[in-house]
Amino acid sequence: MDIAQILANALVRAAELGLLAVGLTMVFDILKFTNFAHADYAILGAFLVYTFNCGAGLNLFLSVFLAAVAAGLIAVAIDKAIFKGFRKKGTKSVTAMITSLGIAIALRNIVRMIWTSESRTYAIPIQRPLRILGARITPVQIGILITSLVAMIGFHLLLQRTKFGKALRAISDNRVLASACAIDSEKMIQWMWFLATAFGVVGGTMIAMEHLLYPRLGFDILIPIFCAAILGGIGNPYGAMLGALVLALAENVILALDFGHILSFGGLFELGSIQIKTGYKPAISFVILVIVLLLRPTGILGRK
Repeated sequence: MDIAQILANALVRAAELGLLAVGLTMVFDILKFTNFAHADYAILGAFLVYTFNCGAGLNLFLSVFLAAVAAGLIAVAIDKAIFKGFRKKGTKSVTAMITSLGIAIALRNIVRMIWTSESRTYAIPIQRPLRILGARITPVQIGILITSLVAMIGFHLLLQRTKFGKALRAISDNRVLASACAIDSEKMIQWMWFLATAFGVVGGTMIAMEHLLYPRLGFDILIPIFCAAILGGIGNPYGAMLGALVLALAENVILALDFGHILSFGGLFELGSIQIKTGYKPAISFVILVIVLLLRPTGILGRK
């Protein structure tokens, strides 16, 4: 088992899932419902990145910025058209959750209608992996790690050092009391949708950069995102980051294990090599999610 490579792969995976999990847990923390459309917002943004980058020939960083803004505005528009009415009527959270599932299906099919079902890649040349501390890592993966680190630091500063962050935390604790203190809850919620979706677009684009971009990608990454958020403590953005790291480590360790050696008690029996294929990675996330919900539904850190 190559420990250095496992750690490198886990860090890259955690960097991708962390940004998506943070956005998901923000919506749950403020609006108290699970947004099943979060991953599909992210993949819609990733396809917009593809259009700006490969269609218009724009720089990748500029493409991500423009796509994040566009997808964020779309999320705000959907909130104004649908979820804002639910909040005014005091609709139960389960209704909003089911509605988000319908939005996810609609977004997925809109993406398929515009960009077809073909898998796509960004205009990134093939790069030779670098060997760092015994692990092989590509320049794209290094960029993913740096981008995620900068985004997480920026999110922390935004949440802890700005009036917007303080207002958002006040709304999370008590929306009625926050409104009584002259905080415009609806305006803050719109900014929350924008920020959560923008983070999701960056995370979704990073996953598509390392693998492939296709309309169903949002559905395929939904369980790992939920697992990371719940594992760390749903509603806790720092827990989402920790959950993504723990999940990524668990996935890569399990994929690297030779279960044939373990089941044969170190070679007492001849079983041959038994390893889980990478295609079953979502199943690992699902099993971990079930175990967490059974043993510690509040997650590692619990709700903030």
